[in-house]
Amino acid sequence: MAYQPGAYNSRDFSPQPQPGKSGWYESLYRRGKIFSYTRADDSSIATSVIRGYKSSIHDNSAEVGIDLYWNNKRLEPYIFTKWLGFYFFMAGSAKFMLQFILPLVVLIALIPLFGKAGLDGTILILSTFGLYIALPSLIIYSPMCLFNGPKWLVKGVGDKFFRIEHLFLFARKRFTLSRETGMVTLYGKGNRVIFSHPFIEFDCILMSNPNHQGSLSHHLKLVHRYHDYNEGAIGLGSMCGMHLSQEEYLRVWNMIQQYMDVSQPLPDIPILEPFREQDETTVAHDKKTGRNPTYWREMTDDDYAKKLDEIIVWQREEHIPATGPELNIFEPA
Repeated sequence: MAYQPGAYNSRDFSPQPQPGKSGWYESLYRRGKIFSYTRADDSSIATSVIRGYKSSIHDNSAEVGIDLYWNNKRLEPYIFTKWLGFYFFMAGSAKFMLQFILPLVVLIALIPLFGKAGLDGTILILSTFGLYIALPSLIIYSPMCLFNGPKWLVKGVGDKFFRIEHLFLFARKRFTLSRETGMVTLYGKGNRVIFSHPFIEFDCILMSNPNHQGSLSHHLKLVHRYHDYNEGAIGLGSMCGMHLSQEEYLRVWNMIQQYMDVSQPLPDIPILEPFREQDETTVAHDKKTGRNPTYWREMTDDDYAKKLDEIIVWQREEHIPATGPELNIFEPA
Protein backbone atom coordinates (compact mmCIF):
# COMPACT_ATOMS: atom_id res chain seq x y z
CA MET A 1 0.00 0.00 0.00
CA ALA A 2 1.36 3.43 -0.96
CA TYR A 3 0.72 6.20 1.55
CA GLN A 4 -0.87 9.40 0.26
CA PRO A 5 0.90 12.77 0.74
CA GLY A 6 -1.53 13.76 3.51
CA ALA A 7 -0.93 10.66 5.64
CA TYR A 8 -0.13 11.42 9.29
CA ASN A 9 3.55 11.17 10.21
CA SER A 10 4.59 11.98 13.78
CA ARG A 11 8.14 12.70 12.59
CA ASP A 12 7.14 15.05 9.79
CA PHE A 13 4.07 17.25 10.16
CA SER A 14 3.14 20.91 9.81
CA PRO A 15 2.67 22.67 13.19
CA GLN A 16 -1.00 23.33 13.81
CA PRO A 17 -2.59 26.73 14.53
CA GLN A 18 -3.51 27.44 18.12
CA PRO A 19 -7.23 26.71 18.66
CA GLY A 20 -9.52 29.72 18.80
CA LYS A 21 -12.51 30.36 21.02
CA SER A 22 -14.96 27.45 21.07
CA GLY A 23 -18.54 27.81 19.89
CA TRP A 24 -21.51 26.48 21.86
CA TYR A 25 -21.58 23.01 20.30
CA GLU A 26 -17.81 22.66 20.40
CA SER A 27 -17.74 23.67 24.07
CA LEU A 28 -20.30 20.96 24.76
CA TYR A 29 -18.27 18.30 23.00
CA ARG A 30 -14.97 19.45 24.46
CA ARG A 31 -15.94 19.03 28.09
CA GLY A 32 -13.54 16.48 29.50
CA LYS A 33 -9.87 15.60 29.65
CA ILE A 34 -7.91 16.27 26.45
CA PHE A 35 -5.27 13.66 25.72
CA SER A 36 -2.06 15.03 24.23
CA TYR A 37 -0.51 13.83 21.00
CA THR A 38 2.44 11.54 21.61
CA ARG A 39 5.04 9.55 19.78
CA ALA A 40 3.07 6.34 20.24
CA ASP A 41 4.66 3.43 22.11
CA ASP A 42 4.23 0.24 20.08
CA SER A 43 4.62 -1.90 23.22
CA SER A 44 1.59 -0.37 24.93
CA ILE A 45 -1.38 -2.56 23.94
CA ALA A 46 -4.97 -1.74 24.93
CA THR A 47 -6.09 -5.25 25.89
CA SER A 48 -9.68 -4.03 26.29
CA VAL A 49 -9.88 -3.42 22.53
CA ILE A 50 -8.64 -6.87 21.49
CA ARG A 51 -10.15 -9.01 24.26
CA GLY A 52 -12.96 -10.24 21.99
CA TYR A 53 -10.73 -11.05 19.01
CA LYS A 54 -9.79 -14.64 19.68
CA SER A 55 -6.90 -15.85 17.59
CA SER A 56 -8.82 -18.74 16.05
CA ILE A 57 -11.29 -16.50 14.20
CA HIS A 58 -8.52 -14.71 12.35
CA ASP A 59 -7.10 -17.75 10.62
CA ASN A 60 -6.61 -16.90 6.95
CA SER A 61 -8.98 -13.90 7.13
CA ALA A 62 -6.91 -12.04 4.55
CA GLU A 63 -6.77 -15.09 2.28
CA VAL A 64 -10.52 -15.67 2.03
CA GLY A 65 -11.09 -12.02 1.17
CA ILE A 66 -13.29 -11.14 4.14
CA ASP A 67 -13.30 -7.34 4.33
CA LEU A 68 -12.82 -6.71 8.04
CA TYR A 69 -13.72 -3.29 9.34
CA TRP A 70 -10.11 -2.74 10.37
CA ASN A 71 -7.22 -3.39 8.00
CA ASN A 72 -3.97 -1.79 6.85
CA LYS A 73 -5.82 0.97 4.98
CA ARG A 74 -8.67 2.05 7.21
CA LEU A 75 -10.53 1.64 10.47
CA GLU A 76 -14.17 1.80 9.40
CA PRO A 77 -16.85 0.54 11.82
CA TYR A 78 -20.39 -0.05 10.58
CA ILE A 79 -23.70 0.08 12.40
CA PHE A 80 -26.62 -2.02 11.23
CA THR A 81 -30.06 -0.63 10.56
CA LYS A 82 -33.40 -1.87 11.83
CA TRP A 83 -33.92 -3.48 8.45
CA LEU A 84 -31.20 -6.01 9.29
CA GLY A 85 -33.05 -7.03 12.45
CA PHE A 86 -36.18 -7.55 10.37
CA TYR A 87 -34.19 -9.64 7.88
CA PHE A 88 -32.74 -11.83 10.66
CA PHE A 89 -36.29 -12.41 11.91
CA MET A 90 -37.45 -13.37 8.42
CA ALA A 91 -34.37 -15.56 7.88
CA GLY A 92 -35.02 -17.32 11.20
CA SER A 93 -38.63 -17.95 10.20
CA ALA A 94 -37.50 -19.22 6.79
CA LYS A 95 -35.01 -21.59 8.41
CA PHE A 96 -37.75 -22.95 10.69
CA MET A 97 -39.97 -23.53 7.66
CA LEU A 98 -37.25 -25.38 5.75
CA GLN A 99 -35.92 -27.49 8.61
CA PHE A 100 -39.08 -28.37 10.53
CA ILE A 101 -42.27 -27.55 8.63
CA LEU A 102 -41.10 -28.84 5.23
CA PRO A 103 -40.38 -32.39 6.48
CA LEU A 104 -43.73 -32.39 8.28
CA VAL A 105 -45.55 -31.29 5.11
CA VAL A 106 -43.80 -34.02 3.13
CA LEU A 107 -45.09 -36.62 5.60
CA ILE A 108 -48.60 -35.17 5.46
CA ALA A 109 -48.45 -35.18 1.66
CA LEU A 110 -48.02 -38.96 1.74
CA ILE A 111 -51.47 -39.46 3.31
CA PRO A 112 -53.46 -38.91 0.04
CA LEU A 113 -51.56 -41.81 -1.50
CA PHE A 114 -53.70 -44.12 0.65
CA GLY A 115 -57.01 -42.38 -0.19
CA LYS A 116 -59.11 -41.35 -3.16
CA ALA A 117 -56.92 -38.34 -4.07
CA GLY A 118 -53.94 -40.62 -4.68
CA LEU A 119 -50.78 -39.31 -6.31
CA ASP A 120 -52.52 -36.20 -7.64
CA GLY A 121 -53.33 -35.11 -4.08
CA THR A 122 -49.72 -35.59 -2.98
CA ILE A 123 -48.41 -33.60 -5.93
CA LEU A 124 -50.92 -30.81 -5.28
CA ILE A 125 -49.89 -30.46 -1.62
CA LEU A 126 -46.16 -30.53 -2.37
CA SER A 127 -46.35 -28.13 -5.33
CA THR A 128 -48.55 -25.64 -3.47
CA PHE A 129 -46.35 -25.65 -0.37
CA GLY A 130 -43.18 -25.56 -2.46
CA LEU A 131 -44.30 -22.64 -4.60
CA TYR A 132 -45.79 -20.43 -1.88
CA ILE A 133 -43.78 -21.39 1.21
CA ALA A 134 -40.61 -23.41 0.56
CA LEU A 135 -39.31 -21.44 -2.44
CA PRO A 136 -39.73 -17.97 -0.82
CA SER A 137 -38.16 -19.34 2.39
CA LEU A 138 -35.20 -20.66 0.42
CA ILE A 139 -34.72 -17.29 -1.31
CA ILE A 140 -34.88 -15.43 2.02
CA TYR A 141 -32.52 -17.81 3.80
CA SER A 142 -29.98 -18.29 0.99
CA PRO A 143 -27.74 -15.32 2.00
CA MET A 144 -27.36 -16.86 5.46
CA CYS A 145 -26.38 -20.14 3.80
CA LEU A 146 -23.60 -18.33 1.92
CA PHE A 147 -22.25 -16.72 5.09
CA ASN A 148 -22.35 -19.96 7.10
CA GLY A 149 -21.53 -22.39 4.34
CA PRO A 150 -18.31 -24.34 3.72
CA LYS A 151 -15.11 -22.39 3.08
CA TRP A 152 -15.02 -23.24 -0.63
CA LEU A 153 -18.49 -21.71 -1.02
CA VAL A 154 -17.67 -18.59 0.99
CA LYS A 155 -14.45 -18.12 -0.93
CA GLY A 156 -16.02 -18.72 -4.30
CA VAL A 157 -19.31 -16.87 -3.90
CA GLY A 158 -19.79 -15.19 -0.54
CA ASP A 159 -16.76 -12.91 -0.70
CA LYS A 160 -17.79 -11.68 -4.17
CA PHE A 161 -21.41 -10.82 -3.52
CA PHE A 162 -21.76 -10.32 0.24
CA ARG A 163 -18.89 -8.11 1.30
CA ILE A 164 -19.93 -5.57 3.91
CA GLU A 165 -19.89 -2.60 1.51
CA HIS A 166 -22.55 -4.41 -0.56
CA LEU A 167 -24.95 -4.45 2.40
CA PHE A 168 -25.75 -0.74 2.05
CA LEU A 169 -29.46 -1.40 2.65
CA PHE A 170 -28.70 -2.89 6.07
CA ALA A 171 -25.59 -1.06 7.27
CA ARG A 172 -23.99 2.36 7.22
CA LYS A 173 -20.57 3.65 8.11
CA ARG A 174 -19.99 5.35 11.43
CA PHE A 175 -16.65 6.91 10.64
CA THR A 176 -13.38 6.23 8.84
CA LEU A 177 -9.86 6.62 10.14
CA SER A 178 -7.67 6.24 7.06
CA ARG A 179 -4.03 5.31 7.59
CA GLU A 180 -3.55 5.54 3.83
CA THR A 181 -4.68 9.17 3.48
CA GLY A 182 -4.47 10.52 7.05
CA MET A 183 -8.10 11.65 6.89
CA VAL A 184 -10.85 11.26 9.50
CA THR A 185 -14.39 11.17 8.14
CA LEU A 186 -17.74 11.17 9.93
CA TYR A 187 -20.87 9.83 8.18
CA GLY A 188 -24.57 10.43 8.60
CA LYS A 189 -27.60 8.61 7.26
CA GLY A 190 -27.16 7.04 3.86
CA ASN A 191 -23.38 7.22 4.30
CA ARG A 192 -23.59 10.99 3.81
CA VAL A 193 -20.25 12.66 4.65
CA ILE A 194 -20.72 15.13 7.52
CA PHE A 195 -17.08 16.17 7.58
CA SER A 196 -13.61 14.98 6.61
CA HIS A 197 -10.39 16.48 8.02
CA PRO A 198 -6.76 15.47 8.64
CA PHE A 199 -6.19 13.35 11.74
CA ILE A 200 -3.84 15.87 13.35
CA GLU A 201 -6.69 18.44 13.46
CA PHE A 202 -8.64 16.35 15.99
CA ASP A 203 -8.39 16.32 19.77
CA CYS A 204 -8.97 13.10 21.67
CA ILE A 205 -11.19 13.85 24.65
CA LEU A 206 -12.26 11.59 27.51
CA MET A 207 -15.69 12.68 28.73
CA SER A 208 -17.04 11.42 32.04
CA ASN A 209 -20.67 11.51 33.18
CA PRO A 210 -22.45 9.87 36.13
CA ASN A 211 -25.05 7.28 35.19
CA HIS A 212 -28.38 6.62 36.94
CA GLN A 213 -26.57 4.42 39.49
CA GLY A 214 -24.12 7.15 40.42
CA SER A 215 -21.01 5.57 38.86
CA LEU A 216 -19.05 7.28 36.11
CA SER A 217 -19.45 6.35 32.46
CA HIS A 218 -16.64 7.40 30.12
CA HIS A 219 -16.84 8.32 26.46
CA LEU A 220 -13.74 8.58 24.29
CA LYS A 221 -14.26 10.92 21.34
CA LEU A 222 -12.39 12.68 18.55
CA VAL A 223 -13.48 16.32 18.25
CA HIS A 224 -12.39 18.58 15.42
CA ARG A 225 -10.39 21.47 16.79
CA TYR A 226 -11.25 24.18 14.26
CA HIS A 227 -14.95 23.73 13.39
CA ASP A 228 -18.09 24.00 15.48
CA TYR A 229 -20.08 21.03 14.13
CA ASN A 230 -23.54 20.49 15.55
CA GLU A 231 -23.81 16.86 14.41
CA GLY A 232 -21.46 15.50 17.00
CA ALA A 233 -17.99 14.12 17.42
CA ILE A 234 -16.53 10.76 16.49
CA GLY A 235 -17.32 8.31 19.26
CA LEU A 236 -14.81 5.56 19.93
CA GLY A 237 -16.94 3.78 22.52
CA SER A 238 -17.59 0.80 20.26
CA MET A 239 -13.88 0.02 20.44
CA CYS A 240 -13.35 0.17 24.18
CA GLY A 241 -16.53 0.50 26.26
CA MET A 242 -17.45 3.00 28.97
CA HIS A 243 -16.04 1.64 32.25
CA LEU A 244 -12.27 1.44 31.89
CA SER A 245 -9.48 3.13 33.80
CA GLN A 246 -8.06 6.40 32.49
CA GLU A 247 -4.78 4.62 31.79
CA GLU A 248 -6.55 2.12 29.54
CA TYR A 249 -8.21 4.94 27.59
CA LEU A 250 -4.75 6.42 27.14
CA ARG A 251 -3.62 3.08 25.71
CA VAL A 252 -6.54 3.15 23.28
CA TRP A 253 -5.52 6.66 22.17
CA ASN A 254 -1.91 5.47 21.89
CA MET A 255 -3.00 2.59 19.65
CA ILE A 256 -5.08 4.87 17.42
CA GLN A 257 -2.14 7.26 17.03
CA GLN A 258 0.16 4.38 16.15
CA TYR A 259 -2.32 3.08 13.59
CA MET A 260 -2.58 6.48 11.88
CA ASP A 261 1.17 7.20 12.06
CA VAL A 262 2.82 5.93 8.87
CA SER A 263 6.27 6.31 10.44
CA GLN A 264 5.38 3.44 12.78
CA PRO A 265 4.28 -0.16 12.19
CA LEU A 266 0.67 -1.21 12.57
CA PRO A 267 -0.36 -2.00 16.16
CA ASP A 268 0.58 -5.59 16.94
CA ILE A 269 -2.92 -6.96 17.49
CA PRO A 270 -4.72 -10.04 16.09
CA ILE A 271 -7.20 -8.29 13.79
CA LEU A 272 -4.37 -6.48 11.97
CA GLU A 273 -1.91 -9.37 11.80
CA PRO A 274 -3.05 -10.68 8.38
CA PHE A 275 -2.49 -7.21 6.92
CA ARG A 276 0.99 -6.50 8.28
CA GLU A 277 2.65 -7.79 5.13
CA GLN A 278 0.66 -5.25 3.08
CA ASP A 279 1.96 -2.17 4.92
CA GLU A 280 5.43 -0.98 3.90
CA THR A 281 6.48 0.49 7.26
CA THR A 282 5.28 -2.62 9.07
CA VAL A 283 7.08 -4.94 6.64
CA ALA A 284 10.38 -3.14 7.29
CA HIS A 285 9.81 -3.24 11.06
CA ASP A 286 8.93 -6.95 11.12
CA LYS A 287 11.92 -7.83 8.94
CA LYS A 288 14.23 -5.92 11.29
CA THR A 289 12.79 -7.47 14.47
CA GLY A 290 12.24 -10.98 13.06
CA ARG A 291 8.61 -11.03 14.13
CA ASN A 292 6.73 -14.29 13.58
CA PRO A 293 4.14 -13.48 10.83
CA THR A 294 1.52 -15.70 12.50
CA TYR A 295 2.33 -14.92 16.12
CA TRP A 296 -1.27 -14.37 17.22
CA ARG A 297 -2.92 -16.83 14.86
CA GLU A 298 -0.83 -19.75 16.11
CA MET A 299 -2.31 -19.36 19.60
CA THR A 300 -5.25 -21.42 20.78
CA ASP A 301 -8.14 -19.49 22.31
CA ASP A 302 -6.96 -20.47 25.80
CA ASP A 303 -3.39 -19.40 25.07
CA TYR A 304 -4.70 -16.12 23.69
CA ALA A 305 -6.71 -15.37 26.84
CA LYS A 306 -3.69 -16.23 29.02
CA LYS A 307 -1.45 -13.99 26.94
CA LEU A 308 -3.75 -10.99 27.41
CA ASP A 309 -3.79 -11.60 31.16
CA GLU A 310 0.02 -11.75 31.14
CA ILE A 311 0.18 -8.43 29.26
CA ILE A 312 -2.08 -6.77 31.85
CA VAL A 313 0.09 -8.05 34.73
CA TRP A 314 3.26 -6.97 32.91
CA GLN A 315 1.88 -3.48 32.26
CA ARG A 316 0.90 -3.09 35.92
CA GLU A 317 3.97 -4.58 37.61
CA GLU A 318 6.55 -3.06 35.27
CA HIS A 319 4.77 0.32 35.19
CA ILE A 320 4.69 0.34 31.39
CA PRO A 321 3.75 3.87 30.20
CA ALA A 322 0.37 4.09 28.49
CA THR A 323 1.78 6.36 25.78
CA GLY A 324 5.11 7.49 24.41
CA PRO A 325 6.75 10.93 24.77
CA GLU A 326 4.45 13.92 24.27
CA LEU A 327 4.50 15.82 20.98
CA ASN A 328 3.95 19.56 20.66
CA ILE A 329 1.86 19.77 17.50
CA PHE A 330 1.13 23.52 17.72
CA GLU A 331 2.77 26.63 16.35
CA PRO A 332 4.35 28.91 18.98
CA ALA A 333 1.70 31.09 20.62
